[in-house]
Amino acid sequence: MSDASFMSLALNGYVLADEIEDFVESWHASDSDAEIYDFLGMTFEEYSLWASDPDTIELILSARHMGTTLKDAVNDNLRTQERIAARSDEARKLAILSHWIAAQPDR
Repeated sequence: MSDASFMSLALNGYVLADEIEDFVESWHASDSDAEIYDFLGMTFEEYSLWASDPDTIELILSARHMGTTLKDAVNDNLRTQERIAARSDEARKLAILSHWIAAQPDR
């Protein structure tokens, strides 16, 4: 496999989603001129969501795997989260996703 980025390896089942931090550490230790999101194999949009809430890495990977836009995946996730938002641990995630979606330009 020629692409050894986190996203490529994760999507092909070679690394787990929670191993992303190892790749971030590798970027910090490297002398790479690449932006962190490029190094990880992410778009800036994907990275901005992940940076705002690292728990969204599964959502980002799922969107890529399913071939859907990240914005559509987040909207779908929001609709699901709204149904179970009564639980306080989900309210924080819902707020982060809602804020992120609101900041995205219409395309």
